[in-house]
Amino acid sequence: MDLSGGHDIIKGMNLMLTIVLLVFSSLLLLCCFPSAAGQWLLRCSLWLAGFRSRRLSLPDGELAYLEGGSGHSVLLIHGFGGDGPTSWGRVMAALVKRHHVLVPDLLWFGRSHATGEPALLAQADALEVLIRSCVPGTVQLVGLSYGGFVALELARRMPEKIGRLVIMASPGMAYTPDDQQDLLARAQVQTAEQLFVPSDAQALARMMALVGSPLARAPQYLLRDVWQFYYRDRAPQLRALMQELATGQQAHVERLKQPLTMPAAVVWGTQDEIFPLHIGQRLALQLDAPLITIDGGTHVLPVVSAIETVAALKDILQVTTPQT
Repeated sequence: MDLSGGHDIIKGMNLMLTIVLLVFSSLLLLCCFPSAAGQWLLRCSLWLAGFRSRRLSLPDGELAYLEGGSGHSVLLIHGFGGDGPTSWGRVMAALVKRHHVLVPDLLWFGRSHATGEPALLAQADALEVLIRSCVPGTVQLVGLSYGGFVALELARRMPEKIGRLVIMASPGMAYTPDDQQDLLARAQVQTAEQLFVPSDAQALARMMALVGSPLARAPQYLLRDVWQFYYRDRAPQLRALMQELATGQQAHVERLKQPLTMPAAVVWGTQDEIFPLHIGQRLALQLDAPLITIDGGTHVLPVVSAIETVAALKDILQVTTPQT
């Protein structure tokens, strides 16, 4: 008697059952732990796009980053909140087809950690080690929001390694005390850390509404899960980071006023409520750099306006500085 047909049926049923169980398990994880499951799915998609997880040991901690692609190097620096892949996911997947792309989690965000004092200069120290370790020639920096301050500091301290600088929705040395007071008034908070380090799901929703993220309209259970995943356990370090940036604002501005030696560009959303467009216009003038505006874009351009952000970056990065 030929039993091969029966065996094939059983194999097919086992495969079908395995697929059903995997789908069911994924849905269950997504419902019970949406942020963790979403992060896992995002990293899986980026793995398929060619990115690999890396770790860089530091004297007082560890820098986690994703690396993929080949060609001219591009370093994407995320803003305050989330992590590298959450901020840059769709942009990363597009740029990796033509570039060697590095996307770190800044210290005290994502999978990176350090025992030192949280500060802007500590972020630049870590990324300087990353650049000198992983980029044989020059690198093009793209800094979003808080990451723009880090990018400017790197351009100031290691101009020989930075082939191009792109500042996205980040005021840099154009930021004034009046700008900061206007932001706090719009957000109806007393301090920057109250806005950018939410103390609960309600505060997270307020911040997301101001940055223009669709997450502001998410159900309460999802907001609570996002807050717990990204903010709850690291709140002291994040508050210290934001407090250091706010209180040391004038010192940072003065230090970053040094003229740049590499080409620069400024990218801004026309509907940015964190740093309105007139600040971007002011920064572009100070840097003597072109200003690329994204119509309808909010503060979180790579998330909400990913297609337009990719198009803008491809135009900026297409004429690259040769590797040395």
